[in-house]
Amino acid sequence: MLTIEVGSPSHIAINFDEEANEEGLKTNMELIDEVRDQAVEKMERYKEKTREYFSKKSRVKNFQVRDLVLQDIEASNPTNTGKLMPKWEGPYKVKEVLRPGTYKLLNMDGLEVPNTWHGLRLRKFYQ
Repeated sequence: MLTIEVGSPSHIAINFDEEANEEGLKTNMELIDEVRDQAVEKMERYKEKTREYFSKKSRVKNFQVRDLVLQDIEASNPTNTGKLMPKWEGPYKVKEVLRPGTYKLLNMDGLEVPNTWHGLRLRKFYQ
């Protein structure tokens, strides 16, 4: 009870039934597993919807061997970026497709570019 309820008891204090309260607590304890399962299902649905929303935004670009592409400067040289700097450099030639979305590149001189490149950091070059 609150200290204010000592002088004038509230509706809850007047109608309190200890046996009904104990029975309600036991019922809650029996149903807690079901409530947890429902919460886990809800979290899984939320994660799935979030995954779908963000995967819509990132489309994997598929390039073929010998395609010409531009490379994102922010990924290749993050210190050389700025408001008035170019965003893309190249062109580069796709040397090899390691797996969908991952590529090895060649300079136009035929030298291999270090590292592998993700398709989101590349853009098709049109002549």
